[in-house]
Amino acid sequence: LRTLRARRLVRRLLLGVGLPTLLAAVYYGAVITPQYESVSSFTVQAADGPAAPQLELLFASVPGNGGRDARLVQEHVQSRDMLRHLVEEHGFLEHFRSGEIDVFSRLPADAASETLYDYYRDKVTVDFDSASGILTLTVRAFDAETAERLSRAILTKSEAMVNQLAERARSDQTALARRELERAEQRLAAARQAVAEAQGDQTELDPTRSAAALYELRARIEGELASARAELSALSATMPRTDPQVVAQRRRVAVLERQLEQQAERLAGEDAASLRAAIARFEPLAAEKEFAERAYASAVTSLEMARVEAARQHRYLATISGPSRSDEPSHPNVLWSILTVLVLSFAGLGIGTLLVASVREHANV
Repeated sequence: LRTLRARRLVRRLLLGVGLPTLLAAVYYGAVITPQYESVSSFTVQAADGPAAPQLELLFASVPGNGGRDARLVQEHVQSRDMLRHLVEEHGFLEHFRSGEIDVFSRLPADAASETLYDYYRDKVTVDFDSASGILTLTVRAFDAETAERLSRAILTKSEAMVNQLAERARSDQTALARRELERAEQRLAAARQAVAEAQGDQTELDPTRSAAALYELRARIEGELASARAELSALSATMPRTDPQVVAQRRRVAVLERQLEQQAERLAGEDAASLRAAIARFEPLAAEKEFAERAYASAVTSLEMARVEAARQHRYLATISGPSRSDEPSHPNVLWSILTVLVLSFAGLGIGTLLVASVREHANV
């Protein structure tokens, strides 16, 4: 009985552990096609400094743009667009469907799109280190040259995507300032045209300045008249009325008084009315022109500031270490794979034995 049990145990071990381990040794040692790995590391940097290490939510307009941009690149590398790019331009399907690859590792010729995408995600991985802001790209292929070539293609496409996003950000940032400048230019041109038309309809180029000049002239005459009267009073107190100096000074006072009366009549007559009408029409146009000039100057300044800020926030892909070319296959690890099958076989055999014993015990009950 003991011999029979020993034979059964040996048979179970051979079938449950020995056979799977033997098959695994044959497959991993002689059948499976070795795979080579190409590793590269890069980061997304800004023109005003290194990429920020903080990891922020995607598309969040908060500090940590470097981490956000790195996440965008990570998503792009693992996207279907990248897979489509490799399929169309870099022979992804031709390589992984090659007949030289063992049937278990080969991409099926009739693989559905989801199967193809899962296969791609297994061969191409990209990890992001939020502490350093560094992305690590790992590409596995069935020869070292292809792994390196695909890795370079992914880096080139990712760099183009970063440049496209940076260019779009710069365009969006300056577009608003440029539109404001165009509106300011149109407003200034319209204001200048209105002022030119108003000046063409009248003899005064600037009635406001003309009126100011008239009032300034009147004030000057009044000042001179007051001074002449004071001087005449002083002379009259010390000299007779017939003295030549007194007579001359009296004449000067009379001339100034006539000039002052003429200015008063001018400011109160038809000329003054037409001047006031011209001022009422011209003054709002001049004010609008002044405001338009200030708005234009402000728009020009805003555009220059937007361009400087856009240039400062420019992002680019900085490669830390280029794609490597492995001299030896990295997958699979034959010894580790065989040991894994051995351990799993023992575990499966143990679980199966316990289940069979449990079923028999319940059957006997």
